[in-house]
This record gives sequence, C-alpha cells and structure tokens, in this order.
Amino acid sequence: MNKQFITLGLIISFSCFSKSVLAATVSPLTTAECQAMSKVGVMSSSAPVQCQRLKKVTFKYRDFSNRIHTNGQIIVMDATAPFVGKIFDELYQQDFPIHKAVPIEKYRGDDTISMTDNNTSAFNYRPVEGTTSLSLHAYGAAIDLNPVQNPFVTFARAGQAKYSPVEGTKYANRETYRYGKPDRKGMAETVVDIFARNGFLYWGGFWNSPIDYQHFQLSKDMAVMMSKMSAQQATLFFKRYVEWYDSCSRMYPKAYSQYKFNDYTNYLKLKLGVSSISKAYLDNPSKVMSQIEQVPLRSEICVKR
Repeated sequence: MNKQFITLGLIISFSCFSKSVLAATVSPLTTAECQAMSKVGVMSSSAPVQCQRLKKVTFKYRDFSNRIHTNGQIIVMDATAPFVGKIFDELYQQDFPIHKAVPIEKYRGDDTISMTDNNTSAFNYRPVEGTTSLSLHAYGAAIDLNPVQNPFVTFARAGQAKYSPVEGTKYANRETYRYGKPDRKGMAETVVDIFARNGFLYWGGFWNSPIDYQHFQLSKDMAVMMSKMSAQQATLFFKRYVEWYDSCSRMYPKAYSQYKFNDYTNYLKLKLGVSSISKAYLDNPSKVMSQIEQVPLRSEICVKR
C-alpha cells in the first residue's frame, strides 16, 4: 500500500480517537449516588427535579497547573446534559483551566465550603442565598464555574462589597491582561459565549446586585416548565432553545455580541399570547407542546429593539 495513504489513515484514525476520548459522557445517577445526595441534604423529596430527571456529566479538563484530569463531574437536569457536555469539551479545547469539579454532596451540600475549595458544581437543592426562594441549582439548571476566580459579590451598603469566597477578593479587578502582571486565567468573562451557545444564556456577571461571576443559568420560567415536562418534552424544548440562539446569532451577530437578544421563550410567549411559559404549560400542556414541535420562524423577534 502507498506509504502516503498509510500515513493519512493513521492521521485520520488518531484524529477520530482523540475526538472520542475528548467527548464528555452523560450517564444516569445510580441508586447509591441518589441515596448519598439525599443523606447529606443535596436531594430531597421536595426537590422540583428528582434523581430520575438528573444526569451526571463526566468530562476532561485542565487545572491551573496544566495537568489533565479525566474525572470532572457535574450533575444537571437531563435535557441540558448533552449541551453541558459540549460546554466542558469546548472549555478543554480552549485550554480554559478548571480547578476542580466534583458533585457538591462531597461538601455535604455546603455551598460556602464548595466555593472556598474553588469547586465547579451544579445541582444542589437549596434556596437562593439569603432568601427562601429556590435557587436554579435546585433544578439542575445552573452552573457555578471556578468560584475563586469568579466570586459572588454582595453589597451591604453603598461602597461596601463582600466577596464569597474571601479569596475571590483578589479578582475584584476583572481584567485578564494587566500591565506588569501575569495574565489571569479561569475567569468567566472569556467563556460567556460558550455557555450561551449551549443554552445557558443568563450570566450572574450581568447583574448589578449581587454580582455572581461564577454563575450561569437558564431562566426560572423555563426551568420550572422543564421540571413539569416529561424528559422527552424537555429535551425537545431545550433543543429548540439552543437552535434558536444559534440561528438568531448568525442572523444578527452584532446584536447578539452586545447581548441584545430575545431568547426562544420570548418567541413562544409571543406565539402563545402569554406572559409565562411555565404557567401556560401547566394550563394547557398540549397547546404549548404543539407550538414547540413546530420549527420556529426566525424574524426580528430575535433581537430587542
């Protein structure tokens, strides 16, 4: 056989092998894993999303010393899991470092301890900090990324900021490149687009008070609706959601680069004549699913005017 063809075949084979090794895997939670979560309060019978609607995403990542790990794990709602896998594959491909990623039951559900350990995590049945309202983490619909590099910032009063974890104070200045100082890595600003393209459009770094640089989420309205849907319905909805962003961002790149977009839920609310898609689904599931099953029409509703 021609040596050139042998070499080409080896290159193709190696490329395919590398790609398969890179790809994150999605798996259901085992009974033992679910019991461990319940034992430490990460899961509860009151949680809006139960174990059968959660998936474990296992992925490859580089740490801040450029060491490669193959055991990163994060638990999210089932419909989002394949796209969460794509997020972490892209982070790896872009050499974005992650300090650590283990399910939060390793910290007995204590978000403060997890943040202090700079742990990247997702599902945790808990309220929003300082409130009784359920966090999007309780739906498996939020991801916290490198909490030290991307701290949670609250303001007790004007001019007084508190950083959680405390180590995150070093990252109050959000510039990656600073004159006379080494470049900083692992900061969320550099990967907002990766999360957005895979359905996690809402970033806590856009907020005024508090500011949650580590936090990426779905909207509460869509998370509630997805939790009430069957797994198949939620999967179709989220697929449409991601497709909408991809199509609209191609049609209106400038508007999307400036975050002046309407997401797919805005389209659905317009078509259904409702103000809440979760309420609309609870009132009439078949009507909402009928609209979701149709390929959406792209138009000026893609962008805010």
